[in-house]
Amino acid sequence: MKHFNYGLVLLVMAVLINPFLAEKLQVIGTGQGMVQLKRTTFSDLLFPRWQSVLAISLIGVLVGLDPRSHAMPPGVPVWLGVVVGLVTTWAAFLVIVAVLHWWLRRGGRWDGQGDLFNLVAASWLLLDSFCASLMMLGASPLLTLPFWLYSVWVGAHAMASAIPKASRGYCIAGIAIGLVPALLASGLVFALVGVVMVVTGLVPGAA
Repeated sequence: MKHFNYGLVLLVMAVLINPFLAEKLQVIGTGQGMVQLKRTTFSDLLFPRWQSVLAISLIGVLVGLDPRSHAMPPGVPVWLGVVVGLVTTWAAFLVIVAVLHWWLRRGGRWDGQGDLFNLVAASWLLLDSFCASLMMLGASPLLTLPFWLYSVWVGAHAMASAIPKASRGYCIAGIAIGLVPALLASGLVFALVGVVMVVTGLVPGAA
């Protein structure tokens, strides 16, 4: 399993930094530009929604492959961990997008025109995939912390570029505010999934 994880991480990173795929999949190209702190406009985010869905699902799978992220008992199939990772990642993502949509419209900073869903997904793709990959390989959370923090800066910079009336500081505050309900939502979803697994006999009741 360890060799599989290393191979998967290498494959994922090779895909995400591939210049050819960056041209074919705009979410990758846009995400690469965001990591380099290039200016982002909503016209850069007019790629199909399925690309963003694929990006967030990839992060969810990588999160689910890290046993520490969902505390599954020994012997539980890997696919159950992946399901939990997918569901909790999507719960957190949707909550953060909803909070940011409300936050950025405060005070007339944003008129609501533009694809915030695609913006957040693209800003998450590279760094969050990288951090989730490191965690999957057993890296210390302290090692990944600087990359998570830079991911927040990348997202705030992208939003401030697309929405000139929203400063980077204001965008960072919105992300921070969104993280609280996002974590609560992920915890609630995790608990519900756990109950379903116990009821259906997928995991022992004691777990």
